[in-house]
Amino acid sequence: MLKKTFSGFVVYLFSIAYLILFASSCENPDRKTTDLSKNQKAEESLWCVEGVDELLRGDILVRPNLNLLPGTSSVSDGRNFGHAALVVKGFKHSNPDSLLAGAVIIESIAKDVSKEFQVREIQALAHHKLDAFNNVNFDITKTGNRYRLRLQLTEEQIDAIAGFAMQQKGDFSSWNASKRLPPSSRVDEISTEWADNSHWYCSLLVWQSVLAVTGTDLDPNKGYMVYPNDLIHSPYFFNKGTHVGRARF
Repeated sequence: MLKKTFSGFVVYLFSIAYLILFASSCENPDRKTTDLSKNQKAEESLWCVEGVDELLRGDILVRPNLNLLPGTSSVSDGRNFGHAALVVKGFKHSNPDSLLAGAVIIESIAKDVSKEFQVREIQALAHHKLDAFNNVNFDITKTGNRYRLRLQLTEEQIDAIAGFAMQQKGDFSSWNASKRLPPSSRVDEISTEWADNSHWYCSLLVWQSVLAVTGTDLDPNKGYMVYPNDLIHSPYFFNKGTHVGRARF
């Protein structure tokens, strides 16, 4: 009988202790939830803002790729190989389709088109029965999964970046293309065309254009390939103060 009473008392003490711990862990849950929500909103704002109504010359348009690709940065909702392009003529409009249709980009496309159209200058949204003149890479079906990236650059830098990319029109599009890095002690330092290439894929063209002019490496992974996800994930596009470096629409 004494053992049963003692066992019951021990269980009672453990029950009281559990209730105290449970109550303390749940103390003022609204305050903790609110704090967490504020932190999440702050982090999301730093990472990306929603909505785009203006594209400027030098902006980068990107669609994320699958996270399964080897060496890629991780970005949610990526599909296939993604896409990236450089804006060479800006436009402003509250309607995304009109915004894209009014802007002009340069891009490398992995389509079965003649060489002169594999790296091409085209509207960011254009409907045509021929692949060479059709561009739906950022159309309405990608809503919420399109990124506008923007660096803080001078007008001279923007002109030079756009100029470098435009010089590549007529080159080949190829996933076998490789990064070109600045001359070092192991490379011919006399070469002044170190950044030039004859083959490109979409995100490489954007990455190389920026590197050639500014020396900025937009690939946070520093891998052999630079994926669209790598551009999106680059810390150079964090939103700071009034500068909106990364926006989604």
